[in-house]
Amino acid sequence: MSEKNKKSRNKVFETNLAALINIIVIVVILISGAVYILLMPHEKVAQDENRVLTEMPKFTLKKYFKGDFTGGIADHFDDTIHNRTKIKKFIASTITPLKGRKYGDENEGAELYGNPVKAPKPITVTTKPPQSNRFTTTLSLAEGQTEPTVVTTKPPVSAEEPAAEGGEISNSILVVNKRGIPLYGGGLGRELEYASFVDEYKIQLPNVNVWSMVIPTPCSMYLPSNYKSLSADEKIDIFSISDALQKAVPVDVYHALLNHKSEEIYARTDHHWLALGAFYAAQEFANLAHLPFNSLSAYEELHLHDYLGTYYSYTQSSSLLDNPEEFIYYKPKNEVTVTQYDTSFNDPTDVALLVPPDNLTPSGYYYVFGMDNRIAHVHTNVKNGRRLIIFKDSYGNALLPFLTYSFEDIYLCDIRYFDLNAASFAQQVGATDILFAMCTFSAVGDNRLCIRNNLYK
Repeated sequence: MSEKNKKSRNKVFETNLAALINIIVIVVILISGAVYILLMPHEKVAQDENRVLTEMPKFTLKKYFKGDFTGGIADHFDDTIHNRTKIKKFIASTITPLKGRKYGDENEGAELYGNPVKAPKPITVTTKPPQSNRFTTTLSLAEGQTEPTVVTTKPPVSAEEPAAEGGEISNSILVVNKRGIPLYGGGLGRELEYASFVDEYKIQLPNVNVWSMVIPTPCSMYLPSNYKSLSADEKIDIFSISDALQKAVPVDVYHALLNHKSEEIYARTDHHWLALGAFYAAQEFANLAHLPFNSLSAYEELHLHDYLGTYYSYTQSSSLLDNPEEFIYYKPKNEVTVTQYDTSFNDPTDVALLVPPDNLTPSGYYYVFGMDNRIAHVHTNVKNGRRLIIFKDSYGNALLPFLTYSFEDIYLCDIRYFDLNAASFAQQVGATDILFAMCTFSAVGDNRLCIRNNLYK
């Protein structure tokens, strides 16, 4: 055999050997991953996200042929992987930074991860006043209440934040001025779908007041001017929804919150608003709905220390780690009874309005408002015949305590974990009002689909 043929055969052998080694390594990784995913204990609750993780779906022929069963299995294993929090932190702190690139002036120390959106050109937006045919319930006040609370609004506050230095961006979160700020991707037409879905409730329930509260995130309040190009403008989509609503009534909490942006209305280390922000939003809603509403003096102010929320979990930012925050919430002093049900409105259990924080870690303090995978019925001592259903994402939990002076009964339901036909449920409990309360990310994201789906279960 010639030397040339020997070299050729050796080259083929080496190539085949390398390919075989690659195949073996890949197979070992896949088998190891499968064993880890299938055999290691699965987690049930994500404390860093304040939610119950995706459960294994129940088999039905209908779900199987629609693909929901097999898709649900994949979602379950993906969401409940063992040590998910540690894996997320490893990815956020070790893997994701490998994709980073410097952003802006090199002296600012900012790094950009992922692909933020390009902000659209500013446009002028206006809000429409509620139409009379969209608000049908006759005003009924609590005993001793003669008229709704009158709110004195301060002069408008500018949403423009001064330029900042030293920011860092990770997982579409900007950390700057010791605060985490989500970068908003924009509605891209999905905000109009949200409006149409909410309007469907008023069409099916013509005698029920249907309200839409789309809650801005810190992106609307605290994004420095030199980072504006990284995010779409939430205000544009919020008021696009208001203008698109034909049946339901929009609740303008954007300006209510903007007027108090200098106060602690949003968490710095977590993606949620704080209780004080929910108070101002509930006040705006109660006054629009001609309902009684009490000041903060009617509540007990409670403090929890060293709160580090989801933004730290996602980013592992030392700027947040070194600057934990005070978690303040408010407990109403009026008499209420709370019954908790599963998401099918079964298995009633008496519970407290607010969860005692004794066994909570600082990262889980938001749990004081309760979990999402439940239906909570709050019966108050208000005698006005008004019964409210709140269809919400996790933002809506913080609203509940502040409406206990406004409604006789309140039903808190998460749109993502609701297993009933929403219209039938509203009729069953005798609802006079339905409030959709969710942040912009839910209103224009996949969560909006739950709103419509819940009408046809």
